[in-house]
Amino acid sequence: MVATTILLILKKKLAFLGLILTIPLCSDQTSMEELSATLDYLLSIPSEKCKARGFTVIMDGRKSQWNIVKTVVLMLQVQQLLLFQNVIPAEVSLW
Repeated sequence: MVATTILLILKKKLAFLGLILTIPLCSDQTSMEELSATLDYLLSIPSEKCKARGFTVIMDGRKSQWNIVKTVVLMLQVQQLLLFQNVIPAEVSLW
C-alpha cells in the first residue's frame, strides 16, 4: 500500500508504530475499516525480520466503549494472527 492512498486516514492518528504499536481509541473513533487500513499500512513498514519478532500492542480504550475495544482486539487477533502473539487490553484507573 502506498502512503498517498492512505494519507488522509493517517492524519487522523488512529494508530502509531514505533517499538510499540499504540492505538488510542476514543468515542468518536472513525470506522473500523479506516483503522484496519491504518494498521495494514503501518505493519507493512517494518522488515520481515522485525515482523518475525512480533509487536507489543497498547490499546487505550479509556475514552471508548467496551464493544469498540473488544472489536479491535478481535480484529487484531484475526487479521494479524501471524504478527501478534498476545493482545491484552488493560484499563488503568487512578480513582
